[in-house]
Amino acid sequence: MSSISTAVHRPATGTDTHIHDDGSANTAVIYAPAVPVRSVSAGRMHIPGGKTTTPQRHRTTEAILTIISGYSAILSGHHLETALPRPGDMIYIPPETPYCVVNLSLNASVLILSFRGDPGFSADVEHLPGLGPQVLRQVDKLRSDHMHRLMGRRTGHVRRTR
Repeated sequence: MSSISTAVHRPATGTDTHIHDDGSANTAVIYAPAVPVRSVSAGRMHIPGGKTTTPQRHRTTEAILTIISGYSAILSGHHLETALPRPGDMIYIPPETPYCVVNLSLNASVLILSFRGDPGFSADVEHLPGLGPQVLRQVDKLRSDHMHRLMGRRTGHVRRTR
């Protein structure tokens, strides 16, 4: 691996995009060998409306997910505990921890930045389709609860007529 002494700008051109069977797409942006990284990588995840990623885990490395836009639920751990991050929130995923991302909207996409301790970005990803039925049992309720939360919000100050 060569040593560099300047910042490396790498646009997310989509040339390193992998579209999964579940409809989500991962784009590796900063990863080896495209950039001479030693222990980190970064990319983005796009989850279309109504989609849920296949459960997975990173066998030896950590991951940090940063929600950029959209309404999502992160199901993680062996009991698939629910976290409801908002845009700007970060989620830490320890090694060996099963997780998946549920897009709570049926229409709008979820966009996530993913930072990993795997220089190859996806070299240590292990998909866990066996957890799929457990995830599916939770998705409808998560989406229903999300819709109730949205409908229960005040849409703004209503002016009364005199």
